[in-house]
Amino acid sequence: MRIVALVLTGVVIALVVNAFLVHRDSHDATPFAGGRVLTIDGPDLNVRDYGPDDERAVVLLHGYLSSIEWWEQVAPALAAPGHRVVAIDLVGHGGSEATTADDDYGASGQATAVSRALDALGIHRAALVGHSMGGHIATLLAEREPERVERVVVIDTQGGPGLKDMPAMKTVGCWPLVGAVMDRFRGVDAIAKGSLQAGFAEDFPPPALAHRSLERATHRTVCRSTAATTMNDERAVAERLAALDKPVLVIWGEHDTLAPSAANIAKFTEAGLTPRVVAGSGHSPQVERPEAVVELVGPFVA
Repeated sequence: MRIVALVLTGVVIALVVNAFLVHRDSHDATPFAGGRVLTIDGPDLNVRDYGPDDERAVVLLHGYLSSIEWWEQVAPALAAPGHRVVAIDLVGHGGSEATTADDDYGASGQATAVSRALDALGIHRAALVGHSMGGHIATLLAEREPERVERVVVIDTQGGPGLKDMPAMKTVGCWPLVGAVMDRFRGVDAIAKGSLQAGFAEDFPPPALAHRSLERATHRTVCRSTAATTMNDERAVAERLAALDKPVLVIWGEHDTLAPSAANIAKFTEAGLTPRVVAGSGHSPQVERPEAVVELVGPFVA
């Protein structure tokens, strides 16, 4: 019994130490995916600029555990007519700084970081395009800064509470102690593949960029990026967008299972914002069907 007790004590101590180390994981901002580090108050962000240096820009905000890489087939096409397009890595994602402050990862912290980046970039008028969680950040920023944000596009952005099925990676990976252990295996294909596949249609294998985004995220990024839940719990995002009194475009992947298409389309339609559906796409149309996204977003932001 003493041996068993010692073993169990050792296991508990190991779990606690591992959880502490994982929880304290952080890193400075670094250029990633063709971007550059923007030094601002608070967390520094990795950004990539396309097109002319203009005070008006189309600003691209990626989703949960994604990065500016997810726009690489869309951003150049949107910039081609002569528009300034800026893709931003959110706090803890891609090449942006990963801090140890939980507040930096929530909706308010992320929106504040984006606002500071726009100030630093000299962008006074913006059309915000947000995918999934990025759409929640875009919504909050439009509410806060109506004079700067001219119009908003959201792509597969959860429209209300309970309208998203979270992958097991986040559910189990954020349990106390055990979650920190699971996080050590996040990069293993057998574990990551199922969760990553939820971000795409069943017949669209998760691309390498999805794996890179997952590997760059810290445990805090995985577990504290709660914008979708907190914003929808306060007020449904579909209703928030409908109340903006500015042009809003909602785009949805036909076969989205992560934020189920039928329920979310119904929610937005009820709010008066009927989504434009991208045929054959899952949760990430800008990666799966980039040409269709450009056809919808291009004229809208112009």
